[in-house]
Amino acid sequence: MGTLGQVLAAVLGLVTALVPVLVATDAFDAGSSDKIIRVLPTQPTTQPTTQPTTAPTSPTSSSSGPVDEDIVLTVSDQLTEGALEERIDVVLEGSRVASLYASIDDPIVTQQVTATTPGNYDYVLDGRVAWLDDYGVRQEASASGHGSVYVDDGMRLDVYVQFESGGGMSLSLRSAKQS
Repeated sequence: MGTLGQVLAAVLGLVTALVPVLVATDAFDAGSSDKIIRVLPTQPTTQPTTQPTTAPTSPTSSSSGPVDEDIVLTVSDQLTEGALEERIDVVLEGSRVASLYASIDDPIVTQQVTATTPGNYDYVLDGRVAWLDDYGVRQEASASGHGSVYVDDGMRLDVYVQFESGGGMSLSLRSAKQS
């Protein structure tokens, strides 16, 4: 029997190996098999991560780019006024499709994504926003949001940060035509 660290590493390795397979085979939600989301492999991620941002593709899909029937859309975030940086993870239909990192040096970030059919997609957004307070001290806050957004070919999905009356923040995703 190994140490607790070895056991945890083995369990994490197993979970890390199984989750992309379950997501790719749509084992989590058999009702939405007509909506498959992929990050285009030719589009670099906006922030390096230690975890892969794509699930393995099935043998029927092309890994070199979108198939003729696929729709291509762009997920975009613009740095909130007064913020130093923000990191937003975008999940559509249960699959993380983008990890966006906007900063003062790179205030507008985008990532291309493909989907198989137009229609309404459920989304979840999780993020962190950093800014300097009135005393010049760096502050950070978490923000999240969820809902449904219409997706079609050529569509751009924009991330919005809303400031709540109690001082909190929430995130939403809105669709717009490509400019």
